[in-house]
Parts: sequence; structure tokens; C-alpha cells
Amino acid sequence: MEKGQILGQLLELIKDVPFFKTFTMAERCYLASTECEVVRYLANENIINEGDRDSALYILLRGEVGVTKNMISPDSLKKPKRILVAKLSMGAVFGEISLISKSARTSGVHAIGEAIVLKMDGIMFEKMEPQFKSKVQAQLINLLIKRLDDMNNQIIDLVR
Repeated sequence: MEKGQILGQLLELIKDVPFFKTFTMAERCYLASTECEVVRYLANENIINEGDRDSALYILLRGEVGVTKNMISPDSLKKPKRILVAKLSMGAVFGEISLISKSARTSGVHAIGEAIVLKMDGIMFEKMEPQFKSKVQAQLINLLIKRLDDMNNQIIDLVR
């Protein structure tokens, strides 16, 4: 497949993703021309393992993924039990904590069915043009603010 076809396919995949709604066509073309990857995962395939040290950011283009946390209890000391804490669908962003903090993965993510993701690794992210990088960072800040607000509302609902 030629580079132009690949670029066109990636632009088609990201056009309806909310994370990119504020990006201009030129910015979307810039993203498509970077070293980001479109990766397909099969059902139940791990995308991120809790505790791993990598800094890729993922944007879910198609499918659904499950976010899990390892729970260690006295009866599961040898093998932690994975608890499903969220299901994410098209347009969801995950992996941002390790990208920003350079820390180990705080949760695991696996494909529920077939899933297609856009993967931007941390090294590629650092090489991006400053203006584009700032726009991605601003989107991530907005995303984290929304998630914090949602968690606060869930806590309030639990207390009621």
C-alpha cells in the first residue's frame, strides 16, 4: 500500500474521534504523517499490562476495550485477580498517565472484541512539533479534568 493510501485511511479513521475534533485538517495530516501506528488487537488480547514501563498513548478507533486493576488479596498472593473497572468505546483515550508521568502503567487494558487503536509512543510524542504537542497536551488535560470530575460525582453518588 502506498504512503498516500495509508495517510488517507488514517485520516478517515480519526475524522470522527472526539479527541481530534478541535484539530485542523493540517494538524490531522501532520499526525497521520508521524510515526504513529494503527494496531489491531484480537478479542482478549492485552494492549497494556499493569506495571509495565512504557509510555505509549492509545486512542481507540474501533471496538471496545476493558480497563482492569490487579487486586491482591490473601488468597490471591501468587496471582492477582484482575478486576474490570471500566469499558471504553470508540474515541476513548488511554495510556495518558504513563505518557505524562513516565511512571509504570497504573492499570491494564485488553480488547473485549477486535479493537483498532492509534498508538503514539512517548519517543515519537517528544519529537512532535511543539505546537502540535501542546495541542495534544491540552486535550489530555481536558480529558483528565473530565475524568476527575466524573470520579468526584461517582463518590458523591456513593455517599448519598
